[in-house]
Order: sequence, then C-alpha cells, then structure tokens
Amino acid sequence: MMSTMPVEGFDNSNVDTILTLPEQTGSTAIADGCRASALAFLNESSRWGKAELAMWLMGPYGQLTQYVSQYSRRRSGEFAKQAPLLREIDARMVDRVIKSAYEEVMAALERTCDPEGGASFAFTMLAAGFVARCEDRGHVAGWVPTSDARRLADRVLSLIAADYLARPADYDSELAVCGTCKTVEFDAVSRARGICHRHGSGMFVPGQRSTKPYLPEGA
Repeated sequence: MMSTMPVEGFDNSNVDTILTLPEQTGSTAIADGCRASALAFLNESSRWGKAELAMWLMGPYGQLTQYVSQYSRRRSGEFAKQAPLLREIDARMVDRVIKSAYEEVMAALERTCDPEGGASFAFTMLAAGFVARCEDRGHVAGWVPTSDARRLADRVLSLIAADYLARPADYDSELAVCGTCKTVEFDAVSRARGICHRHGSGMFVPGQRSTKPYLPEGA
C-alpha cells in the first residue's frame, strides 16, 4: 500500500505534479515496478552480459520511464545527448559499467536508511531531473523516473528514488542486505537477522536466472 508519510527533511508538497498517469495505471503500481526493477538489477546483474543489460534497459526500465519522455529535456529545451548503443560497447566495458553501477547504488541505498541521508538522496535525484511527481486517475500522488539519466548507476538510482519518495518508511524498517550472499530485499525479519530467508533456513538454493523480455531487433 502506498505510504503517505513524507520524507523527513524533504518537503515534497512543494514539488509540482507534472503529469497524470494513463487510465488503469496506478501510482502504487509504478512504485512497485520501480522497486522490482531496481532489485532485479541489484540481485541479478552480476550474471548479466550485454544482452541481459539491453533487455533490462529496454524492458522494465524503458517501460517505467515512458510516462515522462516529453518531460525529459535539458533546461535549455534540447533533448539530452543520446547514450551510445550497447552494441557499440565492448563486452568487457559492460562488465565494468555494471560492477561500478552496482557499487554506487549499494552505497546510495545505505544512505537511505538514515532520514537525513535519505532526504539528501531524494533532493539530489529530484534536482537532477531523474524523478518527477505524478498523480493517477484516482488522485493518488506518486513519483516516476524520467529518462534524463544517461549513466547506468543514475538509471537504477532513479528507480530507487521514485520508490523511496513514495514510501520512505520501508527503507527505514524493511530494507535488508544479506550478510552472506548480498541479496537485497524488503523484509523486516531479514533486516533484523542480517541474512536472507534462504540462508536463515539453512537450505540455500542458488536463485534461477530470471526470464526477461526478448531482446528487440537491432539492440
């Protein structure tokens, strides 16, 4: 359920609502999608190559940023320079980009557990234009990631920011990182124990590779 709790130290009531979501698209569903897509990157990207990253960018991430494509302009009024296509990047570079993005996102997640750090994170993402305020047809306010981010780390962080701004209390009480396998999840029990349920049960089974959308032609 969407939280109405404000981010401590961050007055989001002064942020303009820039768009109304399409019919049958709820603010809560957007937050859920952002969280799921961010967790997919954090928990699965160590096994990704160029194809898997491309499918994530054009699938889950692309679907979530489609709502504000017209909003994603530089303040000069010009569209941001298009990022290079993945097919133009060496596979070893993709590995380095994924690893670097993962480390940066994990560091940012740690800051969201502190109210002051979380407010600073939210302000930074909003000021950069990576997240925008929205409202669904039921007049439920929420947040959506924009397509302004060019770096992979910022793209993942925009998903986290949209979810965090919608329900910051989850990050304070449920965000957990397993001390054994580094799985990231939202579970109060795992947070208290410091390990995920798979390791806590003593029966760890490696997770299967998730099924992602097919790779679009030309990716």
